[in-house]
Amino acid sequence: MFGDGKTGELVPISGTDPVRGPWQHRAFLPDPLPEQSPDLTGATYRIVANARAALAALDSTARQLPNPRLLRRPTLRHEAQSTSALEGTYEPLERVLVAADD
Repeated sequence: MFGDGKTGELVPISGTDPVRGPWQHRAFLPDPLPEQSPDLTGATYRIVANARAALAALDSTARQLPNPRLLRRPTLRHEAQSTSALEGTYEPLERVLVAADD
C-alpha cells in the first residue's frame, strides 16, 4: 500500500469503546525525521521567508487588538463546524453560532 519508498510502518492498535466494546485497528507509525534539514532551493527559502514575514505581520496586528477573542471565537467555531462535517455530523455555521450564544 505504501510502495517501496516506505516512510514508516503500520502497527496494530486496540482499545475499548464504552459503547461498542473492544476494537482493533492499525495505525501508521512514521519513521523518525532526519537530523538535518533537507536541502531547499532558493525559491523555496524565499517562499518560507515570505510566509514568516506574513505571520509576523499578523502577530503584530493581532497584538494591537483590544480583545483578540473577538476574532478567535468565531474562527474556532467555524473550524469546529468544518471538522464536524468531515465526521459526518454536519451543522450549518449559522446553527452553530446560534447554539453557541445560548
